[in-house]
Amino acid sequence: MNAMSDRYPIDPLRALPTSAYRPASHQVDLDAIWHRDWVFVATADQVAEPGDWVAVTVGAQPVIVLRRQDGELAALSNLCAHRGTLLAEGAGSAKRFQCPYHAWTFSDTGRLLAAPYTRPADVEREAHCLPSYRAEQWHGLVFVSLDPEVPSLATRFAHLESLVVDAGIAELRHWTAERAQETWEANWKLVIANAMESYHLFKVHPETLEPYSPTAGAHYIVGSADGTATAGPYGQDGADRYLLLSLPPNFVGVIVGDSLAWQAVRPLSADRSLIVTGGAHTSPSPSTRTGLRRWAGSAAAKAVDWAVPDFLPEDRMICERGQRAATGEFTPGTLVPMEQVVADFHHYLDRQLHRVEPPPVRTSAEIGIAEADARVAAR
Repeated sequence: MNAMSDRYPIDPLRALPTSAYRPASHQVDLDAIWHRDWVFVATADQVAEPGDWVAVTVGAQPVIVLRRQDGELAALSNLCAHRGTLLAEGAGSAKRFQCPYHAWTFSDTGRLLAAPYTRPADVEREAHCLPSYRAEQWHGLVFVSLDPEVPSLATRFAHLESLVVDAGIAELRHWTAERAQETWEANWKLVIANAMESYHLFKVHPETLEPYSPTAGAHYIVGSADGTATAGPYGQDGADRYLLLSLPPNFVGVIVGDSLAWQAVRPLSADRSLIVTGGAHTSPSPSTRTGLRRWAGSAAAKAVDWAVPDFLPEDRMICERGQRAATGEFTPGTLVPMEQVVADFHHYLDRQLHRVEPPPVRTSAEIGIAEADARVAAR
């Protein structure tokens, strides 16, 4: 079977076809995106000290993200090199990893240290090391790539660096204990595209977000297939501003003042996604804050100074409604100018799935001219 023929068509200036949300798309996405690119998996506080580790999944691959004894951030396969059992679950601190099945033991570099009841000639140690993967940190966010050839995060997000630094993200402290997760019955692309665009706020969130972050105020700053920054006024008086970072394939974060709220998505199947929400603040612990406690319907809200009602159930409703529509066929509609961040995401998908070179980094002014010309030419 030709793998390329299974890949759904993409026109970056239009909505995705419903075939993008069906079972046939799931393995395509895993192979071309989740197993070939950087994926957000954790925050740096989770692996801050030597020995700290957390078990994650990158696409379909179980991985251990850890801080080695030498202080290096690393990622190892979480499958025992003997018979493939999960070595670790959850999080913890350790100098080595022992399989719960037959006690094969591995160092924090992946080297096989012990295989009980065997002689030296029985097991070739070098052939049974745990595979290692790329792991890098960007402003407190940890990413893993199963592909060793991907460009560095510094290169990937260079066009966003000054915005993030100016926003003061380096001073923020992530509150791991205040994190929440749930499963939505929707494809991961529906969820992440919904999280990154503000065009839907007036309709889906008329009482929860629209009064505090009006649709009309949202605007594009800079972006590309590698990531996009949008912004807008925040608060009932519009005195504050938010900065929204969209980092494909699975991270969206909103910075307001000295707070960060983020949402990460992981595909479970073609029609199910794991949604993780978290937050960070300059204060050392959530107990020092007295602001919003309802953001995302979880304790993660305490990391954000937003006095808005819970809006994530509304996002879940619209994403799951979109998934229920995936059984039908339609001619994908044109993306409007306010959805340029979604067009950037589609350029990302087109690059990963079809190897189509995306446009270079562009600002709002450049986008306005280029996209207008493209839409006229497409008529």
